[in-house]
Amino acid sequence: MRLRTRLALAFALLALVPLAVMVPFTLTELRSTLSRGLDARMVGATASAQEAVERAAANARRAVEELVESSAMEDLAREARESPARAIRADTAQPLMKSRGLTVLSLFDRKGTTLSSGHLPARRGDPDPVLFAVTREKSPKPVPVKVAVRGDQGLREVPALVTARPVDYGDSRLWVVGGVLLDQGLAAHLSRLTGAEVSLLSGDTVVAKAGSVTPPTVARVLPLGEAATVRLVFSRAAEREATVGVFRSFLLLAGLGLGFAVLLGLLMSRRITQPVEALTSGARRVGEGAWDVQVQVKATGEVGELVKTFNHMTTELRSTTERLVATERVAAWQEVARRLAHEIKNPLTPIRMSLETLMAVQDAQDARFPALFRESAGVILEEVDRLKRIVDEFSRFARLPKPQLEPVDLGELAQNVLSLYASPPEGISIHSEVQPGVVAKADRDQLTQVLVNLVKNAEEAMAKGGGALHVRVRGSEQDAVVEVQDSGPGIPPEHRARIFEPYFTTKDGGTGLGLAIAARILQEHGGKLDVGGEPGQGACFTLSLPRER
Repeated sequence: MRLRTRLALAFALLALVPLAVMVPFTLTELRSTLSRGLDARMVGATASAQEAVERAAANARRAVEELVESSAMEDLAREARESPARAIRADTAQPLMKSRGLTVLSLFDRKGTTLSSGHLPARRGDPDPVLFAVTREKSPKPVPVKVAVRGDQGLREVPALVTARPVDYGDSRLWVVGGVLLDQGLAAHLSRLTGAEVSLLSGDTVVAKAGSVTPPTVARVLPLGEAATVRLVFSRAAEREATVGVFRSFLLLAGLGLGFAVLLGLLMSRRITQPVEALTSGARRVGEGAWDVQVQVKATGEVGELVKTFNHMTTELRSTTERLVATERVAAWQEVARRLAHEIKNPLTPIRMSLETLMAVQDAQDARFPALFRESAGVILEEVDRLKRIVDEFSRFARLPKPQLEPVDLGELAQNVLSLYASPPEGISIHSEVQPGVVAKADRDQLTQVLVNLVKNAEEAMAKGGGALHVRVRGSEQDAVVEVQDSGPGIPPEHRARIFEPYFTTKDGGTGLGLAIAARILQEHGGKLDVGGEPGQGACFTLSLPRER
């Protein structure tokens, strides 16, 4: 990452760090405050609902007491003492119930038989043990019970708050059991009062429901004995919206701060890094071989001193490099000349000895001269051929042409080379493993020369004992690789450091230039040639080139 980018990011981080620290803390505090507010509202609403239910129970209790103390109820009790069937009919309780604002009212005799029912007239003459059980309650407060009522779908049980009062006339006693149903009307009233979604439940059954709230929600339960439960559902949407709103504000502030910080960072980093980038570019050009680079940039302080030092360094580096290159060139040619002289000297010795022998035999007028002449001529011609090979190899090494690069499919090239060895010597088998699509930019002819040389060397290494030759072509993300592996004697570790030097060879009659030429070809292609393998188990030459995309 460039220094300018890092400085710009540093300015941006300086702007974001305070916000990153504050946002979680602020949001946590906001959620806590809103949650406490919602909890307080739910507690107040639940208390209001409790009061509303108690108020409805108190109204029902007062209505029943007023009914019991009314003159109409006294007259009804008197008439019922004389003739209950004529005095109390099936429809007697209904007008009394409506006149007092009740939704449940039943009149019972002393045994619990229903004389009249305002909420279920068809109950006349039948016992109602649930309602009549209220008469045994010691407390005058209404109690929750399940009352049977008739609806559109037939009889169903609805929770109600009821209370019981006796009406005595002489030795006759009537029981008045009345109250209010916990129905849709009460649910709607509680919903308006609390702002919550209110459900009246009898067990797990929803009897009435009113209101609606937006999720997410939280519920509170108000139990009314075993017969009924009031469930209040409150919305947390306002809390979430407030949190989201604050978070969006922080994001907007962070975006503005980040934009300003990045802009300021870019301006400041440009001023700071311009000399550094100029020095970097200059150093890169020096690394590419441009020794005369001079950095022309205005800078002060330590950076200005660095620019001056760099310019002085490149001036000195150019002159030093030129001297060094000239010295290395002379040394290299001296080494090549020494090795070439050594290689040429070896054939000259047998040539000289053969000629001296011929001269001595001729001076002695020896009759063996014709036979010795033919023998010595053969030796001389063989050594002359060897000299010619040395000179030809040296010529190729010294005049290696510049590679003509083009995309080359290494798998196809390897198969073409192996086709030249379709009939290997007896005891030698050739195997290929080619990954398709491995392409590199290379000079096809020069690369073919390298592979032919490697395959030929591998065959010669296995000439005596036989073995297997493996040629593998594979590609990685960056490199195209060709491996030539044999099962011959291998190359000793002490020879591997010099195996690619000119005129170094371990073969009888070898010139020592084949692998040197191959290594130089790979070097001029931007690749390399390596040797591996375990001693005694064969050699493995690895050819690596930059892969073409």
